[in-house]
Amino acid sequence: MKRFVFAVLFAVALAAIAAAGQVTLRLGNNQPETQVWNVGIRQLQDAVARHSGGRLEIVNYPNATLGAEPELAESCKEGTLDMFIGDPTVGTTFCKELELFALPFLFRDYDHWLKALDGAPGKKYAELIEQKTGLKILAYWGGSARQVISVRREVRTIGDLRGFKLRLAPSKLKTDVWKAIGTLPVTIAFGETYSAMASGLCDGMENELPAILANKLYEPAKNLTLTEHEITVRPMFINADVFNGLDKDIQEALAKAMAEVTPVARKLEQEAGDTARAEMTGKFDVKVFEIDKNPIIQATAGVFREFGESTGLIALIKEFQDFK
Repeated sequence: MKRFVFAVLFAVALAAIAAAGQVTLRLGNNQPETQVWNVGIRQLQDAVARHSGGRLEIVNYPNATLGAEPELAESCKEGTLDMFIGDPTVGTTFCKELELFALPFLFRDYDHWLKALDGAPGKKYAELIEQKTGLKILAYWGGSARQVISVRREVRTIGDLRGFKLRLAPSKLKTDVWKAIGTLPVTIAFGETYSAMASGLCDGMENELPAILANKLYEPAKNLTLTEHEITVRPMFINADVFNGLDKDIQEALAKAMAEVTPVARKLEQEAGDTARAEMTGKFDVKVFEIDKNPIIQATAGVFREFGESTGLIALIKEFQDFK
C-alpha cells in the first residue's frame, strides 16, 4: 500500500514539474514536527527556494507519515522517495557498511566528530555508500550523544546492564555491541518503543535525548544513564539517480542550501540535547546517573575488530579514529 502511495506521489510530482518548470523533492523522516531535524528541514526548505529562485521545493513528510525508518531508507534507495534523513543502520538489510557509525566511541568528542565527518574520512565514506547503494549523502546531520534510559533499574555500572532487555533498532552490529556488553537486545520499531517499555516487553532503550523528549519516552523510563556511547550521525540522503537527473543549477542550489543549513541543524541538535536533559530532570523527575565507560569500551573491542574485518573498513575506521 505504501509503495502505491509513493508511486502516486511520484506521478503527481512529475506532472507538477512538467507543468510549472519546477522541481519538487519529497523528504521523509520518522520524527515529530517539533523535533530538531524537522526544525532544520524547515530552514532547508526556505534556503533551497531562495538559492534556486523558487524553482526547487522540498516537501517534508515527518512523523513516519510514509513509513518507518527501514521503509524510508529502502524507498529512497529504490527511488520511490527522493530524500531521507535518519539512522543509517536501518539500511543494514541492503548495505552492511551503513552500520559504521553504530560502533561505540568511534569519535573522541564532538569536535572530532565535526572534523572527521567534514574531512577526508567523511567524504570517502559518502563515496563508498553511493557506490554500494545508490544513496548520495548530501550532508551529515546529528551530533547528539546517545544514552541509556531504564524503566526500573538504575544503571550505574556495566554489571547493571547484564540481562537488561534493551530495545534496539534492527541492526546486527548494534545487537553484537550490546550483547558483548551483556544486555539482552530486543528489536522493536521506534514507534512501538513507548508501549514496549510501559508493558515490560523491554527494560529500556538507548537513544539521543532530543528524540527521547520529543517522543515522551521519559514517561515510562525515568532513569537516564550518561553512557555517551555514540555521537549520532544522521546523513541527509538523496537518491543518486534523482540528484544526477537534476539540472546543474538545481544541484548547485541544493548543495548551497545544504551547506548553509547543516551547521545550523547541528547546532540545533546540540542545544536540544542540553535543553532535553534540563527539561527531563527539571520538569519530569528523570534521575541521571554517570557510568564508567572503560569497561564498555573493553567489552566491545572484539566487535569493533570483527566489523572492520568483515566489511573491509579497517583502514577507514582507523582514519576516522585518528583524524585531527
